Amino acid sequence: MIRFTSHMLAGVLLSKSFLKEDSAERRFMFTGDYKEIVFSDIAAVSSMMFWFLMGVKMDMSLIRTMGRKAVTIGICSVFLSILVCSIISFANVKDVRNKKSDHALNFLESMAIYSIQCLSSFPVIGNLLFELRLQNSELGRLAISSAVISDFSTSVLATALIFMKELKDEQTRLGSVFIGDVIAGNRPLKRAGMVVLFVCVIIYVFRPLMFYIIKRTPSGRPVKPIYVTTIIVMVSGSAILSNWCKQSTFMGPFILGLAVPHGPPLGAAITEKFESAIFGTFLPFFVASTTTEIDISALVDWEHLRPIIYIIVICFVVKFILTTIPALFYRMPMVDCFAISLIMSSKGIFELGAYALAFQRGSIRPETFTVTCLYIMVNSAIIPPILKYIYDPSRMYAGYERRNMQHLKPNSELRILSCIYRTDDISPMINLLEATYPSRDSPVASYVLHLMELVGQAHPIFISHKLQTRKTEDSYSKNVALSFEKFRKDYYGSVCVDTYTALSMPDTMHGDVCMLALNNITSLILLPFHQTWSADGSAIISDSSMIRNLNKSVLEVAPCSVGIYVYKSSERRRNINETVIGLSSYQVCMIFLGGKDDREAVTLATRMGRDPRISITVVRIITTDEKSRAKSEWDKMLDDEMLRDVKNNTLADVLYTEKAVEDASETSALLIAMADDFDMLIVGRGKGRTSVFTDGFEEWSEFKELGVLGDLLTSQDINSKASVLVIQQQQLMI
Repeated sequence: MIRFTSHMLAGVLLSKSFLKEDSAERRFMFTGDYKEIVFSDIAAVSSMMFWFLMGVKMDMSLIRTMGRKAVTIGICSVFLSILVCSIISFANVKDVRNKKSDHALNFLESMAIYSIQCLSSFPVIGNLLFELRLQNSELGRLAISSAVISDFSTSVLATALIFMKELKDEQTRLGSVFIGDVIAGNRPLKRAGMVVLFVCVIIYVFRPLMFYIIKRTPSGRPVKPIYVTTIIVMVSGSAILSNWCKQSTFMGPFILGLAVPHGPPLGAAITEKFESAIFGTFLPFFVASTTTEIDISALVDWEHLRPIIYIIVICFVVKFILTTIPALFYRMPMVDCFAISLIMSSKGIFELGAYALAFQRGSIRPETFTVTCLYIMVNSAIIPPILKYIYDPSRMYAGYERRNMQHLKPNSELRILSCIYRTDDISPMINLLEATYPSRDSPVASYVLHLMELVGQAHPIFISHKLQTRKTEDSYSKNVALSFEKFRKDYYGSVCVDTYTALSMPDTMHGDVCMLALNNITSLILLPFHQTWSADGSAIISDSSMIRNLNKSVLEVAPCSVGIYVYKSSERRRNINETVIGLSSYQVCMIFLGGKDDREAVTLATRMGRDPRISITVVRIITTDEKSRAKSEWDKMLDDEMLRDVKNNTLADVLYTEKAVEDASETSALLIAMADDFDMLIVGRGKGRTSVFTDGFEEWSEFKELGVLGDLLTSQDINSKASVLVIQQQQLMI
């Protein structure tokens, strides 16, 4: 159950349907003073700040970059639904008038239900996707884009309709309106002029001031509190102006929020300062207090309820169908079509607020308000578990085809996705890519993904710097793009580079990594380790649990092989670009125990050995103990075949040797003795591997994602200065 549903349920339990009107609890909570002063004020502040924060989090540049699919689904889901439902409504009203039924809804009431039910609100959809951790999936991005289109267009349409209604109420003709405005102070046009003036001031005065504030804020420093306070005061003023112009109270704060640049430093500062209070305290109070108005005892006459339920069902079916059809037209899988239709049909706080406003103004009856509120609660309770059941974003990463290095054809292009978390990761990752020996005969395609935490905005952003045509001074990942572009030029003709930036929530970052790897058919994903060491490699200077969790998530669902790179720098350690061509001065050791991960690691080591600057040593640890033999004879045969190819390989500088040990203690002593003889150590992760070589290591292992050997080689007990690369071969889902 999502939080919104629980807030509504709390309100239902506090309503007169469950608490008697004369009960002490209800008298205490719902006396006139409490209701009129406390509840109304909290509701107003909640609504105002909620829509302002939604505007701050919304990236309007998303509209410019949307594809046809999102635009088509957004328009069909809202406007076509409203059009079809309006036709049905007119036909139904005409039929009811002919029958002269006393139980029928009046035209205004039916149109209010039709209009609200057909909308798809960005805050509602964004909150649903956030609760389900789907905002980073391909489906989530499509739903958010479609919701932005529908929200933006319906806001413009609603504003225009309100002014048209005002003009009609004043019974003025368009030709005389301007004269009346100038001479007699005609109110509708004056209000329209104020709205236009307000929007112009926001665009040409307020937004440039926001960029001025950002420019005056030093990099890495917080925004001055006076700026944030001033903006909040302006939010209150914009809400008052909206109310005076007969618009929805949220219109002004929402437009003001759109003018605040999303993300750090300003958007993030505002979000961090007010999000917890608004979403954690005020909004739940608003939802619960609004829901207390329902009266289930009014639902006694089926003749009154039937037209309301009829409209709700018609709207849901029409909206579901008109969302599914364009999705099918764009050849989306049937499951995804149903999922996007359910998402666009979800209801939440926007619809609840709209019905509450209509109820307060007398546009809908108490039984209508009760039925619609109960429908919103049921809708928000049923759709999330259905979505969880039919749509799992990790399924799309499942590997049914071999995407690893071992099964690549000889001299074929090696496609690698390199992930960058920090600027400190750039140089080590380029050094590792250089070690893969890119050449014209065996090129390397490097896809670089800079991962950044989403702060101060509602939806994730995915940027392809290759497709980015508009350059800005504060462009994301500028240093990353420039560094890897230099790497491409240094290996011109042997390397191609595509750089991307992903801003998303930590819990969903692995989706960006896996989706990019899947779309580009990569054979290897390279991930930096979550710890970084000092310049001499002796001390840990940073440790990120977020990065560690991300690495573990990628290992679980990756569509190809994965490598975790534990980089340690040292004065006596060399990088590839510091070695002399023709001299094998960069020493790499691959430690082989057996299994598919080790075979994948040997494949990479053999490729590295083609570089004349690199010397590869493959150490196979063996024993005569029967317990150490391969669990699968098939695995043992594959290991022997792989190492036979390594020993017979004449294209690479590879030294093969075998070391005999009797137990895990001898394995540990061997690794400690040889660790500092090399610049880099390569091992297979070997998840779940049991062997006499490593018996007992698992219990002492601190970082399970590195496997037992990787964890041992990076531990501070050994205190090795060598970098470590841990390889996991693709996990086939067959």
